Amino acid sequence: MTADMKFDKIKNFLLNIYSKYIKTFDPLLLSYFPFIGWFIPMIKKKDDDFYMYHAKQGFILALFFTGACTFLYLLPYFISIRAYILKFIIVLLIYILYAIYIAIAIIGTRMIKRMEKKEFPFIGAYITKYASKLNI
Repeated sequence: MTADMKFDKIKNFLLNIYSKYIKTFDPLLLSYFPFIGWFIPMIKKKDDDFYMYHAKQGFILALFFTGACTFLYLLPYFISIRAYILKFIIVLLIYILYAIYIAIAIIGTRMIKRMEKKEFPFIGAYITKYASKLNI
């Protein structure tokens, strides 16, 4: 196999990836990407209600989980040095919050792919309440 044939093979492979995944990528799918994903759909599609609905929900989720994890991260500085079990529980809670956030982000991304505009289970009412107050 010559160098030109290898180059053509790599070129065709990369063009295939570009045409399948990159060219057709919808920035709305980033709405629930942890912490900053909501920003891109808010900038790109300000006039589309569906985009803004999911971007606002992603923003509220990012705000809540960032605040909760920051609070839990700073909490051990205010407790006794020898409270190792409590510190361990706080670290576990932070990891559990991250796992919950990722699960909710996956659920939200699936709702986007199905073109659904519905609430999350259990926390959807709170998110919708605060997202409706955003005038972005």
